[in-house]
Amino acid sequence: MWLPKIRELKEALGSLFSAPYTTKFPKDMSAVDLPDGFRGFPRYDASACVGCGTCAQVCPTRAIDVIDNTKKKIRTLRVNYNQCMNCGQCEEKCITKTGITLTKEFTLVVTDLSDSSAFESVEKELAVCEVCGAVIGCKDHLAWIKDRLGAKAYAHPNLLLWTQEQFSQSGPAEVKDRIRREDQIKMVCAKCRYRIVVADEF
Repeated sequence: MWLPKIRELKEALGSLFSAPYTTKFPKDMSAVDLPDGFRGFPRYDASACVGCGTCAQVCPTRAIDVIDNTKKKIRTLRVNYNQCMNCGQCEEKCITKTGITLTKEFTLVVTDLSDSSAFESVEKELAVCEVCGAVIGCKDHLAWIKDRLGAKAYAHPNLLLWTQEQFSQSGPAEVKDRIRREDQIKMVCAKCRYRIVVADEF
């Protein structure tokens, strides 16, 4: 009858003077050994991301938002870790292969779901139509397309104009109420390009 009590007392004294079995998670992550290929939270690489928005299109939980500010000409891509399920679709379908990659970070310890640590974002400069003000795409994306096309890029008016802007700044044009002939040599969206070239609305 006393033997179980003595054994329990021995175990209690032994555990009192021995190191703890548990770790101070998530403060201490040294004991966590993650294997290669572990899918953690995605992170943007601002230098590699071109702002195309492919990651948002393939996200099954819609955890990635694409927010366009046409007044400031800024596109913001934001990952909400509260919704992310770490599937890796954004990394797999990224057109640059390194614009967004999965890390080994997997813990989200916040007291408020709107905490900034629960989000990851990157900002890119937008190219907007000089006729109607619609979004064409990010300038980094245009540069990526131009590099991929090589000499063929000069066949597209927008890419040709974007290349010329690197050498001489003409300044942004004002949005007009109707299409004009001079709009052929401006940065315009596909809809306005059709109206200028095909519909010939002068």
